[in-house]
Amino acid sequence: MRELNACGFSSETIAAEYETDAALAEAGYDLEDPYFTAAWKAEEAHRAADWEAQHRPVAEEPRP
Repeated sequence: MRELNACGFSSETIAAEYETDAALAEAGYDLEDPYFTAAWKAEEAHRAADWEAQHRPVAEEPRP
């Protein structure tokens, strides 16, 4: 199960955001740089997983 903070983000997503920011700075703010685009895709994947975890229906407990 993916643990989310009060804002609905996982620690993996927050780490991916930092990586994306660092990649963009390292790429000289070139949005077409492969390092940046790979980091951005990874961040988007983490955000999608967070969204899915947040909106997944809660399973009902079996009734006796």
